Amino acid sequence: MRVALFASDDSAVPLLTPLAGQSVLAFGSASCSVFARRCLELGLDFVSLRDDATSAAVLEGFKPDVMLCLVDVLAPPATFSKGSAPCKLVVGANCDPMAEAPSREFEAIWRSLSKSRVLLSHVGCAGEASVEVPVAKDETALTLRAKHMEAAAVLLEAFLKHGSLPTQEVSPSAAAEGQAPTRIDLSWDEATVDRFIRASWLPPLDPAIVAEPLTDETYFIEDLQQFQEFKLQLAMKGEGSKDTKSAAYAADTHWYTNVGGSIVKMGDVNIHKPVRTADRKHKAVIPGAAMGARKKLRMNEPLIGPNAERYCSSALESSWLGVEGPYVKRLEAHLARICGCHAACAVQSGTAALYGAMKALGVTHPSHHVLVPSFTCAASADAVVHAGGVPIPIDSELVSFGLSLESVRAALDADQDIVGVVIVPNYGVPARDFHEILALCKSRGLWLCEDACESYGAWQTIPLGEKAPVGSLGTLSVVSVRSEKMIGVGEGGAILGNDSTLVARAKWWCSRAPSRGSGLWRVYLHDAVGQNFRMPEMLAAVGCASAEMLPVMISRKRAIHGWYMAEFARLPKLHALHLQKCDAGDDPVWWLNSVLLPEGMPSEEVGMQLMKDYPDIEIRPGFYPLHMMPIFQSTWSRPCPNTELLYQRLLCLPSSNLLTEPDVKRICSALVDALEKVTACKAD
Repeated sequence: MRVALFASDDSAVPLLTPLAGQSVLAFGSASCSVFARRCLELGLDFVSLRDDATSAAVLEGFKPDVMLCLVDVLAPPATFSKGSAPCKLVVGANCDPMAEAPSREFEAIWRSLSKSRVLLSHVGCAGEASVEVPVAKDETALTLRAKHMEAAAVLLEAFLKHGSLPTQEVSPSAAAEGQAPTRIDLSWDEATVDRFIRASWLPPLDPAIVAEPLTDETYFIEDLQQFQEFKLQLAMKGEGSKDTKSAAYAADTHWYTNVGGSIVKMGDVNIHKPVRTADRKHKAVIPGAAMGARKKLRMNEPLIGPNAERYCSSALESSWLGVEGPYVKRLEAHLARICGCHAACAVQSGTAALYGAMKALGVTHPSHHVLVPSFTCAASADAVVHAGGVPIPIDSELVSFGLSLESVRAALDADQDIVGVVIVPNYGVPARDFHEILALCKSRGLWLCEDACESYGAWQTIPLGEKAPVGSLGTLSVVSVRSEKMIGVGEGGAILGNDSTLVARAKWWCSRAPSRGSGLWRVYLHDAVGQNFRMPEMLAAVGCASAEMLPVMISRKRAIHGWYMAEFARLPKLHALHLQKCDAGDDPVWWLNSVLLPEGMPSEEVGMQLMKDYPDIEIRPGFYPLHMMPIFQSTWSRPCPNTELLYQRLLCLPSSNLLTEPDVKRICSALVDALEKVTACKAD
């Protein structure tokens, strides 16, 4: 049987299941992206209804035996109405909807009906079948639409099985009463408002709308709490309200960022505050995004890859969204390959990965001291504390900004309770003293953990002139796949290593330390107090798509670093500044481009001046020294003069893979301007 199916949005996906095995040509609107993709996955043809003439020509050439239109909107498309076939059917709910209703689900909820009805009927002749659908007290148009589509699929399957519909008449639905309201009336009681909100809730369509009585300015209302907040704001109008001017950039809640018209660190906003309909284009704006201004030149942005949507759709279709799924396993394989390791365990963050690594390496007691760089993200020290040990921050060298051999040796000589070392290749550059520190650890019987969260994908030269991936040589390694890292999924990480037993132990700690060998009926028995840190399937699906693009990401990062080097060489006023360096033969990924300012030039003053004058440019400081934080100070704390110098004089420049060469030139020009202004202020 040749079936032409017409749909208006993605809610029609359930109708594809009973059509398996048929010759199907599906038609859909611009709102059918998931429906279209599902058609292609099932081997069905899909045609856009964007152009009536084109879709009509395709339909005529297809010569369907059956044309089926899902009337989930108020009228069938023109291609269906004008097309011809031996059998034309429509399927949907409430075939006589209320006038002005936004959907066919609206009436049942608005009128507080206990049940709705889905019909499959012939166009222009007798014969129809119907299924009643119960309407719950808290039903929304979206949930009722899902029920309607499940019922429609049952009717369609029965029709395809028998090849016809019953000829007897089915009792008609009650006639629609009156016209549907188009917005909330402030005279309604809350129960009526709630019904209207639920009857209007059918994303991606607009939610319910309410208007201010004096200005007639309209707002979206998604739930009753938003409506209550709206009424509260109306009541407070007379007390005066702050003038809310449109900002050039959206608030960035992750970073302390630019001042003077750009983004500022802020606390949680009122999550129930209604959104003006005039601001609908900004409704889903991301933190720090440009809104009609010059594009934001960001520190970092993910490169997701073309397969992300397909992988996520596949994960959703499988209904397995938990841990240990196929995409988690695939991402672990990607990361193990990238880091040159035999085993990997994906977890929910880089910090979680560090925790798992510390526990697997035996850190459990305050007598277990672990050397960590003072110049790094606090997560390296946090994980030691979470595991039960004591982090000892030590100093870095001023070339690659990694741990210095001298500081490691001095700390080992002074403290006999040190059990291991965490080394961090910063900003995508292999640590200069890595091999000497690794050899020292081996000679002292200590483990070495590579915190490669910023630098995986890089390669470092090893003795005898060979090269090895960053993350492949330590006792264990950890990586982060947070959104701004080389592979970005939103939030996530992994523990990696060539000792599969150690990685399995880390996984055990990150899986709530279940009792081993006790059988299924002891699944809730635990041998220790662990953490539930495993990565879920959807994040791993995004991670797989991002991992596939790592070579492109690395290529772009290296090109951006080359542009910075060229500009620093071209502009005389930048000659006194020094970009981070790597050892000859190493292949950094240049995750971030950092620059050391001249002596006496505070990075905070330069960075804040630059962001004030150029709000489109993100600037970040170097890491705040861990040894200066009271939470990590102890009787074993050591001086870290190089780390303090780096914090005082280091600037991190935008390094997003989306930057162009003109963007880098603008950043360098802005840096020159900021340096000149700060210098002039100091002279005054």
